[in-house]
Amino acid sequence: MKRIYNKTLILLVATLLVGAVAKGVSGYMTILTRDLVDTSFLPGMPGFREIALRMVLFAFVLFLLETLLSFVKGYYRKKTNVNLKMYYLEKIFQKNINEFNKDSNAKYVSHMMSDLNTVDLDYIDGIFELALSVISFVITIVIIGGVSMELLIIVLVVGALVGFLSNVLSKPIQKLYEERSGLYDKYTHYLQEVLSAFRIIRVNSLYKRVEKQFTGRSENLQSKSYEIEKKSTYIYAVQNFMINFVVLFVMGISVYYAVIGKITFGGVILILNNFSSLIGPFQRASELLPKIFSTKALFKVLDESLLNQDLQEEKEELHSFQEGISFEGVTFSYGENKVLEDLTLSLKKNGKYLIVGPSGGGKSTFLKLLRKYFHPQSGSIYVDGKPLNYITKESYFKHLSNVEQNVFMFDDTVRNNLTLLKDIPEEKIQEAINRAGLRSFVENLPSGLETIIEDNGRNISGGERSRIAIARALLNESEILILDEAFQSLDYDTARAIEKTILDLPELTVVNVSHILIPENKNAYDEMLYVDRKRIERIPISGVS
Repeated sequence: MKRIYNKTLILLVATLLVGAVAKGVSGYMTILTRDLVDTSFLPGMPGFREIALRMVLFAFVLFLLETLLSFVKGYYRKKTNVNLKMYYLEKIFQKNINEFNKDSNAKYVSHMMSDLNTVDLDYIDGIFELALSVISFVITIVIIGGVSMELLIIVLVVGALVGFLSNVLSKPIQKLYEERSGLYDKYTHYLQEVLSAFRIIRVNSLYKRVEKQFTGRSENLQSKSYEIEKKSTYIYAVQNFMINFVVLFVMGISVYYAVIGKITFGGVILILNNFSSLIGPFQRASELLPKIFSTKALFKVLDESLLNQDLQEEKEELHSFQEGISFEGVTFSYGENKVLEDLTLSLKKNGKYLIVGPSGGGKSTFLKLLRKYFHPQSGSIYVDGKPLNYITKESYFKHLSNVEQNVFMFDDTVRNNLTLLKDIPEEKIQEAINRAGLRSFVENLPSGLETIIEDNGRNISGGERSRIAIARALLNESEILILDEAFQSLDYDTARAIEKTILDLPELTVVNVSHILIPENKNAYDEMLYVDRKRIERIPISGVS
């Protein structure tokens, strides 16, 4: 993921350039301060007024530069963060569906909300602040070196020693950050699980149990954060003690050099004014480097969460669906549990197929293979004679529409939930509404198609959700329609009418998994397939009552 920062590299350089100019002006003002002090010791204070006016002018320039720096730094962080989050989201949607479903959604939410926020604070901002400290360090070396090379060497040696000791003290924090990230993952997953089970918890009076578990997980997470804060406070206290000691040491050496005439008293003021800029980078590096290095483990976790284990090369484009789909010797297992074995069958283009069988018999697995969610462990699936494994998901999904058991609704208008933000003519939308039995539902909505569906369909019924899903499929105008218990939430008359509408479409290949057999429509199916015990058997429609 680190390569995403290349997109904002120019912006980072521009921001650091502004910072360098600001640090240069700040350094020049310390030189003016030295000159002002030295001039005040001279008879008549020659040039004092000119130096003072110059200081006022450069103070105003510094104010403008620091304001500009604050703006461009904020813009750099914003741009980099947006790029990072968009990259992560894009990569999530490139994951194989089956591999994405292996993990809880909470894992990805935790990465987006917690880990990427840590990357922002510890890496994005850390890199910038460290680079700015290095620039300030170089400028300060030039300034102090111009006063006394001996003092510069003394200050550098002492500063390097302080930086080294600070870095050693900071090492234990790196592992703690990684451990806290893992706790955030589990915490977010637990919160999502508890909120999803809200009704079950209330109805079964499970709150006390949930409260106990929640308290334990919260305490574990906060204890880890407290441990980090405690160790950080200890480290910073030791660092501040060392720095205060070094300041007193440098002050004493500088005054001594002034007394023996090696530097002026203005030079003492200059060294003390710049000392923080010289020792500061050592201190900042000791703070920032552990955080920057600790994000290495975080980047590894983020990258691994985006990896696809199945790296099947997809190079074929399915431009049209002309012939049909065939399964040849297909076997599929979940671990040691074999679900389908040596399956061979053909689904003709424009054919209508009803899939039945007991729960756990393999119907859902058959659909997942057909949808390209999984690849067979042995055997092959062909679409128009092309191996489905090698057909790109994007081109295959263009010919496929799904109506699944769990219909997701976006927090958007009814229109956008029907069209899925595609530009579809109004007459086609109205036709799909009629075919899916949504007419009375839409007419009774307060704002018609512009009514907002809230919180994944909280304000509509299960039957209305199913009808919207069917209308989506009709609007998609795909050549293959897969129905997974699509009529389960509908009343009998509505289910019969919608099923008849779908089966009457001659250009559509229909694969319908259902526990509901509507006698009036059964003869519209070409075949009924019974899935059980790892096999699929063809059942004559005429023999089904």
